[in-house]
This record gives sequence, structure tokens and C-alpha cells, in this order.
Amino acid sequence: MQMNLPDIKSWIKENLGSDIKVIEQAGRKRTNEYGGVLSEAFPAVFIIDLDSSEQPAHASFTYTKILTEDIQVTFI
Repeated sequence: MQMNLPDIKSWIKENLGSDIKVIEQAGRKRTNEYGGVLSEAFPAVFIIDLDSSEQPAHASFTYTKILTEDIQVTFI
């Protein structure tokens, strides 16, 4: 199902505080995987508090990355 930008924003806001997994396309058969808690949602970005003790402690993503399928978001 293809979602539009307002649907994506409301879906993210509905899941604030939930555990989240994000897989980001990093080019040519490479991906980065992030896991944590969806902590904040702003008009243009949402922020994840990462599980790992490594730096940085947060990661931010734009809603358009979901729309363009640059990232895959799964709530656990």
C-alpha cells in the first residue's frame, strides 16, 4: 500500500514511544540498520533514541525517506 505524506506523518505520531527498527539504503547493496525507541516527531523529521551505547545516541529521518522508500520502518 502506497501512503502519502500526511498519512506517514500521522502513522509516525500515532506510534510515539514505540520500539522501532529502521533499515536505511546506503547505496550499492549496503544498508544501515537502526533500532530504538521513537522519541519525537517534528513537522519535517522524526527522532529515534538508539538502543546501542555507541555514539551518536539519536538518529533522525525525514518523512519523505519513507515516501521514497529510502528507509523501511517497522514498529516492534
